[in-house]
Amino acid sequence: MEDKVGALIKFRGIVQGVGFRPFVYRIAQKYKLKGTVKNSSKGVIIEVDGGLEDVKAFYKHIKENPPVLSVIDESYIEIKKASGFKDFEIVKSEKEEGFTPISPDIATCDDCLREVFDPSDRRYLYPFTNCTNCGPRFTIIEDIPYDRKNTTMHKFPMCDDCRSEYEDPINRRYHAQPNACPVCGPQLILWNSEGKVIEEDPIEGCIRLLEKGKVVAIKGLGGFHLALYPFDDKVVKRLRDRKKRPAKPFALMVRDLSTASNYCNIGKSEEKLLLSRERPIVLLERKSNCAIPPLVAPDTDFLGLMLPYTPLHHILLRKGPEILIMTSANLSEEPLVYRNENALTDLSRIADAYLVNNRDIARPCDDSVTMVVDENSILIRRSRGYVPKAIPIKSKKGSQLIAMGPFEKNTFCLVKDGRAFISHHIGDLGNEKSVEAYISGIEDFLRMFRCEPQAVVCDMHPDYYSTLYGVELSNKMKIPVYNVQHHHAHIASVLAEKGIEEDVIGIAFDGTGFGQDETIWGGEYLIANTESFERYGYFYSVKMPGGEKAIREIDRMAVSYLYESFNSLDIDIPFIKNYDKKRLDLIGKMIINGINSPLTSSCGRLFDAVSALLGLCNTPQYDAQGAIILEKKAGKMSELEASYDYFINGNNVVDFRPMINNIVFDIKKSVDSSLISRRFHSTIVYATIDICRKIKRERSIKKVVLSGGSFQNRNLTYLLIKYLKREGFDVFINSLVPPNDGGISLGQAVIGLKKLEKE
Repeated sequence: MEDKVGALIKFRGIVQGVGFRPFVYRIAQKYKLKGTVKNSSKGVIIEVDGGLEDVKAFYKHIKENPPVLSVIDESYIEIKKASGFKDFEIVKSEKEEGFTPISPDIATCDDCLREVFDPSDRRYLYPFTNCTNCGPRFTIIEDIPYDRKNTTMHKFPMCDDCRSEYEDPINRRYHAQPNACPVCGPQLILWNSEGKVIEEDPIEGCIRLLEKGKVVAIKGLGGFHLALYPFDDKVVKRLRDRKKRPAKPFALMVRDLSTASNYCNIGKSEEKLLLSRERPIVLLERKSNCAIPPLVAPDTDFLGLMLPYTPLHHILLRKGPEILIMTSANLSEEPLVYRNENALTDLSRIADAYLVNNRDIARPCDDSVTMVVDENSILIRRSRGYVPKAIPIKSKKGSQLIAMGPFEKNTFCLVKDGRAFISHHIGDLGNEKSVEAYISGIEDFLRMFRCEPQAVVCDMHPDYYSTLYGVELSNKMKIPVYNVQHHHAHIASVLAEKGIEEDVIGIAFDGTGFGQDETIWGGEYLIANTESFERYGYFYSVKMPGGEKAIREIDRMAVSYLYESFNSLDIDIPFIKNYDKKRLDLIGKMIINGINSPLTSSCGRLFDAVSALLGLCNTPQYDAQGAIILEKKAGKMSELEASYDYFINGNNVVDFRPMINNIVFDIKKSVDSSLISRRFHSTIVYATIDICRKIKRERSIKKVVLSGGSFQNRNLTYLLIKYLKREGFDVFINSLVPPNDGGISLGQAVIGLKKLEKE
C-alpha cells in the first residue's frame, strides 16, 4: 500500500464566490483524499493527505479543469508529511492581511432559470434565485474574504432548507453565499410615486403600470433602471423630458434571443455577447422593418439591446411586455441611483412608481456596453459583468499603484501583484455627486483590494479633478505622482492588454487630450511603447473659438475650419447664409485675434465641423452626437470611396484644409451629403495609411495600435483595420477595456508602473 503524504496547495485569482471550495470537495472525494479547504484573503488554501500520485492528480485536475466562473492566476503545491486528517471538509475562512480577487456579477444560469419557472419548485417565480454559478458578487460584497457575513446578505439568516443546501457538498448551492428563497431571502416591494406600498403582487403591479405607459424605477443588481414600454412616442418623449435626455439613445431589454432577432440583425459574435454570462448591452443594427420607434434612438441605425440577467428581469419580460426600455436611473450625467432612499428623492420627477427590494447594493455598477466591428468585440463601457475582473500585466513583485483615470467616462485602476483592477464606470467628474462617487469608489477599492500604493498616476491636464485629487492623495500618502499624456495612455492601454513591449505606431483619435505643448490634441500619430512616446505626426491644428464652448456648439468648429481653409467667411453655402450674422462676426473676430481660441488637432472636432457644415448638427445634446449623425449619414461602409484632397508636410502634419475646400465645393454642387460623409471618412483612412507607410519605411515598425473615442465609429474602425492589414500591418485595438476614455486608467497604470520600477 502506498504511503500517505501531505500537501499544501494554494490557488489565487477569482477563486471565491464561484463554487471553488465545493468543487475542490468533490474532486477530493473522487481521489479519496482527506483534508481541508478554506477561503483566505490570499486565495483558496487546501491541505490534503493521500497517496502521492492521487495528490498530484488532484492538483492537476483542479488546475486544468477549474469551475467555469473561476480564473486561476497562480497556483502552488508543496509535498510534506501527512497531517493525519480523518475526513475532508470545508473549514471556516481565515482573515489575513492580503486580498483575493472578487468575481463580477454573473447572469442567471440555466439551472436557476428552470427552477424559477417550475411551478413545483420552492423557488417558483422567486426573483432572487441564485447559486454558486450565477448571481450577485461584486455588488453585494462588503469585505473579503467572500463569506455571507461580509456581504449585504448578512441580514438574511438562511431557513432550514437553504441551510441544508448550503451545507450539502454535492448541492450546487454548497457555500453559495447569496443563497436565499421566498421564506428567508430578500423580497420585492412596489411603491407609488410617494414611496407608499402598493398593496398588490409587486411584479403584477409593475407590469400593470408599464402597460399603462408609466415609468417604473426598477432596482436591479447594480442600481436602478427606468423601465418603460417603448412603442408609444408620447410616453418615450415624457421620459426624455423628465430625464433631461432629449436625444441620447435608450437601452432596451428583450425577453430572449429570438425576440431580439425580430428587431435587429444579429451576427454570431453579437449573439455570443448577448448570451454571455456578462450580459452586456450590445449595439445591434436595427432591421429595416424594426417596430421600435426612432425616438428611442433617433440619431443612429443601431439599438442597444440586452437580455435579462436576473430572475426578476426574466419574470417581468415573460409575464409582461417582451421588450422594455431599460435605461440607467439617473439625472443626465449624474451617477447611477442604487439606494432605495435615494431613489425616492433623486428620481421623484422621473419615476411614477418604484419596484424595490430589501437587499442592499454595496456599490453601484452600470450596465456594460459593447459592439462588434468585423468580429472584433469592442467595449464601450466596462462595468457590470466585467468588473472587477483583473487584467494581468507585467510588473515587479510587490509593485502597487493607483491610476486616477481621466475627467470624462472616468474609471480608476489599482495595480497589485501583477494585476490591474479597473473600477466600475464612474462617469464624467463634472458634478458634485460624480466626484463623491469617485472618491468613495477609490476608498472602497483601496480597502477591498488591500492596496497600499507606492505611486499615483494622473493625466497631464492640471485642472482635471482626477489630477487634483491624485495630487492630494500623493501628498497624503507621501508617495510620488506621475503625470501621463492622455493619448500615450490610450495607446498604452492596448499594449497592456496585448502584452506588447516594443515600439508601435499608435493612432490615437478622440475629442480632447491635454498635449505636451499645452494645446489640445486628438488626431495623433505616435511612435510609442509603455515607457515613452514620440509625437510623429498629427492633424493640422485649428482654433477652438470659445474653448470648451466649441464642444457644446460645434458650429463654431465649422466656422474655424472654414476660416482656416478660405481665410474668409464670405462663402456661398447654406451653413453661412443661415448663420446669425452678429454671432458669425463675433466668432470670426475670436479666430482672427486668437481670443479664447486654443489650438486643437482633435479628430473629434474635425468630425464636429463636417457634421455642422452639412447641416446635420449644430448644438449636440449629448457627447459625440454630431459624429454619430455623420456616421449614420454615411451608412454602412465596406469599401473606401475616392479621397478628398489633403496634404502631409515635412513635419508629418496632416492638413485637411484642402478637404474642407473640396467639401464646400461639393455642397455648392448639391452633392448628396451621404456621399460627402463617406468620402470624408475615407479621406481620414487614406491619410492615416500614408502616415503608417511612411513610419514603416523609416522605422521598420509593422504593429499599429488604434485607440481613442473616435474608434467607436464603426466605419472608421472597420476601414482602417481592413486597409492597414491589406498593407501588411498587424493591427491591434482595445478588447478588454474601452477605446474611449473609460480605458485610459489602464494605460496610465502601465506607464506609471514603468516609472515606479525605474526608481
